[in-house]
Amino acid sequence: MTSHPSQEQFIDYLHGELAPGEDAALALHLEGCTSCRESYQDEVRLSEALGSYARASERELPPGVRASIWSAIESAQREPSWTQRLAGWLRPAVAIPVAAALVIAAFAGYGSTLHHGSPTIDAAYYLDDHAALTSAVPFNEGTIVPTALFTTENADGAQ
Repeated sequence: MTSHPSQEQFIDYLHGELAPGEDAALALHLEGCTSCRESYQDEVRLSEALGSYARASERELPPGVRASIWSAIESAQREPSWTQRLAGWLRPAVAIPVAAALVIAAFAGYGSTLHHGSPTIDAAYYLDDHAALTSAVPFNEGTIVPTALFTTENADGAQ
């Protein structure tokens, strides 16, 4: 250390707040410098006097304040209210997977109603319908005319 330490450095050294390199340099300087050692000892005596005054003037908390502190601590340790429990369930860690499961269940349920809810028509119906339409067209070649068209009965029942 090339210069004498400041009072702030003495205080930091006394409370162990210097970096290891600075701490070692100051300790070495105090061994060789009498005036700095006396300044440091003055700082030590002042620190001890302040500490003893603080311990002597320490007072107890009034009983009412102490009781209110303990009641606040006990109320904080009670079981959470229903709103606090609901808020716990609505945390993203819980709410997001639950919402995803509900969306998947709703989608699966909606998709199943689309396939099972709509009426289906058998393929034989389409084949019979096609055969009826092609046979009823009178001007097609190879058309088979239904026998119902050959009757001479009118709509009023006369032949």
